Amino acid sequence: MRPPQGRTDDTVHGICRELGLAEVLWTVTAKDCRTNDSGLITERVLDLSSRDGIILLHDIHDGTVPAVPGIIDALEKRGYVLVTVPQLPAPGKAGPGRVHR
Repeated sequence: MRPPQGRTDDTVHGICRELGLAEVLWTVTAKDCRTNDSGLITERVLDLSSRDGIILLHDIHDGTVPAVPGIIDALEKRGYVLVTVPQLPAPGKAGPGRVHR
């Protein structure tokens, strides 16, 4: 579960635990809700990305989807391996009430 705007606390942790959900937060945001400039979105992501990070992007904003191919290419050239959220805790599993960043 991704808490809207990353707002989480002990109450959210408890509810997630009760519902059997793990929380997924991010380490990088392009703030793509504030711009449609694909170049700026790409620059922000690449400047802030690091090993084992989670990138938050929103496909509902016009500049985001066009930025993704360049982001992927640049990160792969840096040697990063991109995975989906369910693959993050591998070889383990996301546990209820756990927070993954």
